[in-house]
Amino acid sequence: MPLEQGNKALKSDEHDSSITAYTTKQDNVPKLPIASDEGFSNVIRDSNQNYWFTKQLSSNHVEVYVFVHSLAQLRTFQVNGKPSFYEFPNSVCIACEGEEWNGWIYEFAKDDPRMIHQWHVKGIFCDLKRKGNQLIVSSYHVEGDEALLTTFGDTGKKVTPLEEGYSPVNMMIADEGLYVAALSISSARQDQILLLDEHFQVKNSFKLDFSPRTIYSWSGLLIVHGINGRTGKSDQLVYICPKTGQQEKFPIPSSELLTCTDQHLTFYNAESKILAIWDHEEKEIISMREAERPYSSNHF
Repeated sequence: MPLEQGNKALKSDEHDSSITAYTTKQDNVPKLPIASDEGFSNVIRDSNQNYWFTKQLSSNHVEVYVFVHSLAQLRTFQVNGKPSFYEFPNSVCIACEGEEWNGWIYEFAKDDPRMIHQWHVKGIFCDLKRKGNQLIVSSYHVEGDEALLTTFGDTGKKVTPLEEGYSPVNMMIADEGLYVAALSISSARQDQILLLDEHFQVKNSFKLDFSPRTIYSWSGLLIVHGINGRTGKSDQLVYICPKTGQQEKFPIPSSELLTCTDQHLTFYNAESKILAIWDHEEKEIISMREAERPYSSNHF
């Protein structure tokens, strides 16, 4: 579900001069150095056929490599922290869990991969979404014990506190607002899904009896996949009606939820290497087969 990216450059107001970015070019690269025994990981391919992969330099610094398909060039950049890749129509964002409870977001153009923006995020990075010309980042502020939303847009940077005692683990943009899966830090509180309005204020919430990990939607319903607190397995799947709050829960094999379409959910179990297809209408698994984990892009 691509979202339009604004033309005006976003403001980068917190640049750290200690983090360097540099580019090297190697023409006619015959083979990509992505063998696992060489320490490379996170290999992904964007819609421009560029390959992105990483190599750990130290506990808090990572080298990012991109093989530019159209130019047959290998370029490298250094980022701060543990990286996660997010693909958008015109760019790739690398979100990093940095040291000392700080997050970093780096944005690269896809047509000619170079770093075009760098932002600092207060707290431990959780998730990232783009809506038009606005980048929305969720994080957990350790000192304040609260979930935060940080937005970067035409008017600059804005930080919005959410619920205290919660860490945001996943977000989903919908017509009715922004859904945030909120994981309780204390056993005294219940995990929940928050619905935020256009000003990022909580206008509704849905309590859960398991720990949410990912949110999707289907036919006007929320789909939440999460972890059973008693077993520690990712075997919880619930459909929620946002209008009534009614929940319908289904037991599933412990697995990772990869994709959601208008007809199916795709699950994958890394240990058994089983790919399972769940049908929304039937509310059951209709296919299971042994397979390698398919490539899936964080393309919104």
